[in-house]
Amino acid sequence: MPAKSRPLIHLVNPLWDPCGGADRRTVQMFHDLSPHADVRLWSEYEPAAAYADLPVRRIRPWLLQYPHRGTLVFVGVYFRIGHWARLANPERQVVLYNTHQPDRLDKVLRRLPQARGGTDIIHTSRALRTLSGYPGQVLESPIDVAPFLAIDRRTPQASRPFTVGRLSRDTLKKHHTDDIALYRRLAHQGVRVRIMGGTCLAPELDGEPGIELLPAGAIDNASFLASLDAFIYRTSDSWYEAYGRVVFEAMASGLPVVCGRRGGFADYIDHGVNGLLFDDSSGAEQLLLALRQDRRSGASLGQAARRYASRFFQQELPDRMLAALLPRNGPDDAHVTVARFDGLPQR
Repeated sequence: MPAKSRPLIHLVNPLWDPCGGADRRTVQMFHDLSPHADVRLWSEYEPAAAYADLPVRRIRPWLLQYPHRGTLVFVGVYFRIGHWARLANPERQVVLYNTHQPDRLDKVLRRLPQARGGTDIIHTSRALRTLSGYPGQVLESPIDVAPFLAIDRRTPQASRPFTVGRLSRDTLKKHHTDDIALYRRLAHQGVRVRIMGGTCLAPELDGEPGIELLPAGAIDNASFLASLDAFIYRTSDSWYEAYGRVVFEAMASGLPVVCGRRGGFADYIDHGVNGLLFDDSSGAEQLLLALRQDRRSGASLGQAARRYASRFFQQELPDRMLAALLPRNGPDDAHVTVARFDGLPQR
């Protein structure tokens, strides 16, 4: 495709947290879309040092530096959007709704002027679409699963205790209040517990035998997941995990995932086939101890999870992302239909 005919796509996100799901989604979209379009990264903030090698453009309206024309994609609604958006004059606007923040979504939609091609709301999971009150397409967060698929789990790590762990941003809302007691009970029964993004739990768990707390991003996610035998995940009742990239990374790594039923990720787990779902701490403990007892069952779940993640992220999702974000040429093209914002829902 000649360079001059390549569609123009602007991706807007703060890029302030290399462990943040929306930040990582923005970067992965940049890599995945770049072979097909002129993709530009924009931030109104100082990007994290981890993104120093990326061609991030700073939005400076007073210098007339801001996205203009093309397709304008806001990756998330949790950050402030400046008045420059009224000058951008895009052919089309897309709001990628990543986090369950209905007040922020409404504020963003009120703030944005209508683009010539309309404003599309795209949800990051089926569960979030249901909660939002808006119709629209679901487009999950893309993940480069290659580093996780490369993890070799054919030889059980008999030299170490059965190890359960999880990773997330290092903030209390990413952890359920009952997890502290659960981790203690597991450790007392000889299960090793590793938590990356867990230093926020140090007042309760620091120095607890068998429990290791690491800062978020202490090592790369693939290396951390390679050190586990099972992955557990749920979040605080005050934080609804709309998607949960780390769950899918764990699945791609071949781990049996044991997850709470509350969260967007739960819709993608077929209980007993490619993962396990629990309702409470007692259920989680029973499932994890059963996996320690029956390593073959855990390996089977992990293999099914890996096959699912490989197919979904390497075959299905890339085509859907191109269909959703590349310009639509008319009613006969191959692009999927997304719902247009035409007024705030009743809340």
